[in-house]
Amino acid sequence: MMILRKKMKMLIFLWAAIGLWTAQSHTSSAAAPLSGLEKEWSRLYGNPTNYNEPRSIAPTADGGLVILGESTPRDGYITKLHVIKTDKEGRVEWENEYFDDKYDTEALHAYNIQQLEDGSYMIGGAVKDDSGGKFVYRAYLLKLTSAGQVEWGQMYGNSLDNPVNHVKRTSDGGFIATSSTYNVSGTARAYILRTDQNGAKLWEHYLAYNENVPFSDDQRYYAAVEASDGGFWAVGSTSKFESSKSYPLLVKYDRSGKVQFKRIKDTEDWGMQTYTHIVQASERDGYVMLNASGLWKVNESGQTLWSKKLADTTPELANIVLYDLRYASDGYLIQGKVRDTGTFVTLKVNSKGTILDTIRQEIPGYPASDKNTAARQLPDGSIAVLSGTVNAEHLELSKWGQESTENPGGSEGSLILDSDEYSLTMNDTIDINAYFKTKDGSVVPVTAETKFTTLHPEVASVDTLGNVTGLAPGLTQLIAEYQGYTCSVPLLIVRPYVPN
Repeated sequence: MMILRKKMKMLIFLWAAIGLWTAQSHTSSAAAPLSGLEKEWSRLYGNPTNYNEPRSIAPTADGGLVILGESTPRDGYITKLHVIKTDKEGRVEWENEYFDDKYDTEALHAYNIQQLEDGSYMIGGAVKDDSGGKFVYRAYLLKLTSAGQVEWGQMYGNSLDNPVNHVKRTSDGGFIATSSTYNVSGTARAYILRTDQNGAKLWEHYLAYNENVPFSDDQRYYAAVEASDGGFWAVGSTSKFESSKSYPLLVKYDRSGKVQFKRIKDTEDWGMQTYTHIVQASERDGYVMLNASGLWKVNESGQTLWSKKLADTTPELANIVLYDLRYASDGYLIQGKVRDTGTFVTLKVNSKGTILDTIRQEIPGYPASDKNTAARQLPDGSIAVLSGTVNAEHLELSKWGQESTENPGGSEGSLILDSDEYSLTMNDTIDINAYFKTKDGSVVPVTAETKFTTLHPEVASVDTLGNVTGLAPGLTQLIAEYQGYTCSVPLLIVRPYVPN
């Protein structure tokens, strides 16, 4: 395994440093107990002759953004998916509308979008299926190339209403998707679907818990993750016939889609809230789930190891709702928001669920109660907000960055790395240098004090010393954090060259 040592890289850094510092190509931000955010830019998209509805937004590995919306002519009725890829300043790189006319439908509906490790895109949504004479909504997946061209689109399921609310790539290149189904009688079942890389269904399952306890068939899945044995864990909720109370649901499937294990969390405390995210534990010894108030960890057999309430445990965390869970260098990053305000909260917790740091950011005038608004914290610490304008004439995307504030050391500046992009071959390792440039122009090496992570840990890993190892071909981002300042750059992993 090849390692590019720091002495060699210093030569590269010195050669590029003047241009790098002048360009300020990395976005940095300082954290504070409660920091006001300033609007960096705002842009409008979409044709005003259509109704333009915002749905989802996601960061891309090149530092840009991808926007997902719906577009319906004001004088018509065909609803299409609307996808826009932008650069880091919100300028359009490509823009397309999508409709699948192989189905008897008048509408495709959008729910979520993500960029995959190879630069392509996956969309989870629903088809308004009119083929039975009375329309129903069925699960739908759409796969796009990195340039926005359709690779495949496919409808699934037979429930009355089961749009895809979560989709994740599997180790074999396929996908696992979940749905929160619904019907008027309250007897809808939880739905999970596995496909191959081309969208062909490998298996699907509708779950009715109904075993030993009087539960109704009103079950829902919200997320799934691949297990270490090749099967899958799914989380969601179920409810009893005699009450409207929901119970968190945890189910284990084998690789062929057969249920191996199922349980509920029936404590009468904060743990009763529905779990909406599940990831393999950072210590690889089980799985961690997130609900609106905290974390729950189980082992490989599904038995509880610990649970930690996070919301309302300190004044900083009063009245917050948690909604996103990601890996960090020494545990997890959790995103949340104060109810009914424009204050966003980021928690850094260790592998045991203990809070290490709390960052609070506020967007002035953010429409917290507007369901037609999507907000996403970006790897550089800023927040992107997607909303609709008056009368749905346009989609509006704005980026909010940190105000100029002092870092904990008392000096203003920016965090920079020794390159504005990196590439390496699978199984090779390079080491990264981080530097802090103060307001007066002086530069201090801070690699030893910097925390490094990658946006896609399955593509590349990074240790506490800044050594990055390529694991699988793909495009991701390297993220560095130092005393509240954050910097992110593209990281490309390629296959080894094999001579003909």
